[in-house]
Amino acid sequence: MSNSSKFIALLEKMLTLLKNSKLEYLKASDESNHPKDKRYLNIQSTYRNRYFQEITKILRSFNVEVENLVIHRLNFEEMVISSIKKPNHTHLHKCIQYDQKLLALYDEALALKPNTSGIKAQRNKISDAVLESTYFLENAGFILES
Repeated sequence: MSNSSKFIALLEKMLTLLKNSKLEYLKASDESNHPKDKRYLNIQSTYRNRYFQEITKILRSFNVEVENLVIHRLNFEEMVISSIKKPNHTHLHKCIQYDQKLLALYDEALALKPNTSGIKAQRNKISDAVLESTYFLENAGFILES
């Protein structure tokens, strides 16, 4: 598989995770009782949507028809399985998990194409969000497993 094909496959995976992450941030916002936290979580959801659009633009620059990708359908089976496995985890836990998976994909993408516009900035913002979200959970008395 060529570097371009690998890069495109990574971007497609990123789209799926960004979409799921956006939804989890919205759910986490609904779960929160504090206006400041709600605002932060809604902003993170908005960022994931923006990153989704930016990645879509990059894919289109490679002549990939984004409309035909599976990402436009929700993976309900995966969502149900993950909620059955960890019923005691909050939506913010799931946000952090999605973001950690995203960071791994961003690292792989940057290894293949280090000068891709916007990818580094998105990666850094998601990394900051993981730290901030972890801080929220720790303040709420949750301990994250490494």
